[in-house]
Amino acid sequence: MSRSWDKVDINNVVGEHPFLDKPHHGPRGFLNPPSPHRDGRVGAGMGRVLWQLAREGNRPVAFAAPDARPREQALSEIRAHKTGQAGMPLTWLGQSCFYFRAGPLGIVTDPFLGARASPFSFSGPKRLAPRPLSLSDLDFDVIVMSHNHYDHFCSETLAAVKDKHTRLVVTTLGLAPAFRKLGYRHVYELDWYQTLSCQGVEFTALPAYHFSGRSLWDTDRTLWASFAIHGPDRRVFFAGDTGYGPEFARMGQLLGECDIGLVPIGAYGPREVFAQVHADPLEAVKMGRDVRARHLVGMHWGTLRLTTEPFWEPREEFLHHLEAMQVSGSVLGIGETRVISA
Repeated sequence: MSRSWDKVDINNVVGEHPFLDKPHHGPRGFLNPPSPHRDGRVGAGMGRVLWQLAREGNRPVAFAAPDARPREQALSEIRAHKTGQAGMPLTWLGQSCFYFRAGPLGIVTDPFLGARASPFSFSGPKRLAPRPLSLSDLDFDVIVMSHNHYDHFCSETLAAVKDKHTRLVVTTLGLAPAFRKLGYRHVYELDWYQTLSCQGVEFTALPAYHFSGRSLWDTDRTLWASFAIHGPDRRVFFAGDTGYGPEFARMGQLLGECDIGLVPIGAYGPREVFAQVHADPLEAVKMGRDVRARHLVGMHWGTLRLTTEPFWEPREEFLHHLEAMQVSGSVLGIGETRVISA
């Protein structure tokens, strides 16, 4: 399709919510919604986590055939996006990176395909999962970016995109300069409960329980968000990176049902450290139920080690809680395309 971004509108969501007067805009940076959890990232618990990750975080992981697609199979499966069949083809590239279509637009979320989630090429969390697909294999028009952490905003991945000047970027407050530095021209920043409308698709930035920063000096200076992506044929909730709290129920009330909820299920242990900023698998199911998603897909796991829970535990726990709570949901393999009927 011809990528023309001349008709782009940004409006506030109609309805009552506590962020109309922008209480999340703090004097030293952005703030989270009120959370039921305490932030445990400052203290001895976090020190123990960092010590364990320094010793074991980049230990290799064996991926069996169901866990990651061979490249030829992954390339064959992505053809489902062009077949026009019932249901929504959904491709997972690892962590929080998905590819899907809404109306005429191909959409990629939080594309992390780099070697490390780190400012350094020689140190930091290493990608442990295979990369059977690259962004050049996908027919996408829009990048949705939830925040600026290295396992979401990956400069290596974003810089490698061809025709950057033709892509539309939908992101959060403060991230446009970083995208423009990489060569992107059509970059739109949204605050919570703002909607960008383009070619029949609406992208709504919504609250999340998280934080931002790429150094010791820019903590919370840019905003983080979840997103509702509503096209004429399907409605998707993309949670970005977040803990769990009561704001998700408000989102469901304001925006109504959605077909698919992409929810984070990993990087949650130990809970006394990460509960405020990373949902665990049970909370991910509750989150999806709150936003009224018909089918949930787990993400933010199985790609690199950021925390200390066992590598495969998020998938096992998520599937267990889906069954126990009688909620429709699934987990994809790296590079897998699956047609979701919700």
